[in-house]
Amino acid sequence: MATRAEIVERVKTLVPNFAKRAEAAEKGRHLPPESAREMLDAGIPRIIMPKRFGGYDLDFETWLDVVLEISRADCSHGWCASLLIHHPHLIAQYPEECQHAIWADGPDVPIAASFAPRTKAERVPGGYRLTGNQASFSSGVDHCTWYMIGAMTERDGAPAWGLFMVRRGEYTVIDTWHTAGMCGTGSKTVAVDNVFVPETHVLFLPDLRLGKGPGGALHDNPIYRMPFFFYAPLCFAAPMLGAAQGAYALFREASKTRRAVDGSAVAEKISLQVGMARAAADLDAAEMLLRRASQVKAEPESAIPALLARSIRDFARVSELSVSAIDALMALSGSGGFATSQPIQRAWRDIHFAASHIGVNTEVNYSHFGRAELGLPRDPNRPFF
Repeated sequence: MATRAEIVERVKTLVPNFAKRAEAAEKGRHLPPESAREMLDAGIPRIIMPKRFGGYDLDFETWLDVVLEISRADCSHGWCASLLIHHPHLIAQYPEECQHAIWADGPDVPIAASFAPRTKAERVPGGYRLTGNQASFSSGVDHCTWYMIGAMTERDGAPAWGLFMVRRGEYTVIDTWHTAGMCGTGSKTVAVDNVFVPETHVLFLPDLRLGKGPGGALHDNPIYRMPFFFYAPLCFAAPMLGAAQGAYALFREASKTRRAVDGSAVAEKISLQVGMARAAADLDAAEMLLRRASQVKAEPESAIPALLARSIRDFARVSELSVSAIDALMALSGSGGFATSQPIQRAWRDIHFAASHIGVNTEVNYSHFGRAELGLPRDPNRPFF
């Protein structure tokens, strides 16, 4: 077992390595194998994994702490680490047989995923047959040994969106990851061809959305029985914020000795001081929003809709604040900030790319909050809420 303080200190010792490999991750278009191994050896997948299977059984705020630390060095590393933390927590909500199968050889199992239901799952005796080659944006798939793939099937006579667990060797990775940002995540496409998945290896989205996955009852910690969007967008908002915080720290230190073309000290310019103050305040506000969201505990059922709407709103707002802060820092950096040797331009590209994730979509998330505030029912076309 490890405490929150112990795991954070352990991660801090690794961050310099991740920072040194950030450029290699971008050029290689995947997380360096050494980084993946260090994350596993540090026990990162165990953070919010049940102790019954060797996990640390900690909390969402530890998840946040770890991802912020890593993302300050590199957004892609932080994103992959966030998923290594997030996915075991989801496995704890699958049927017990699935949990035993995945953690049969130990707890440090890296898991990739693509939730979008672009794969076909045909019901057959004892399970499902999966076919499809459109499971895209599978971050970290190169270093993972299990895969969580979204697919449509039937359940109780109606269409159903399920998340199916497939072992390495039963799927093929297609290298489609050629992007302007988040290059180091290696978010490639996965194909499956007539792969059998036992019915015990499926978690249906409506159960996940409500925090009623069959495996959640096995564990004492209430985090395994919380509605999905209480915590899921933390996986994406935290790397964005961490990357913006890291960029701010680099900008601040560089500005102390930077000179303008006329030789004057840039640090003396009021416009720069004001811009930094505004960016720093936005980043502080964003972190406070994420900390509040990560501290949500088991609540009375009557309180859940309002708290869920607030969390969804706040995750989107953190995305906006991170984007505005990195934009301000890039503007203050001038042309020199766009040099490929400058980490700030990589953070700028990564944060803008990450902001496109559906989990932090402002129109979708703000609309849900607005409907709740106005007494309207949730939009049935929003399956995660």
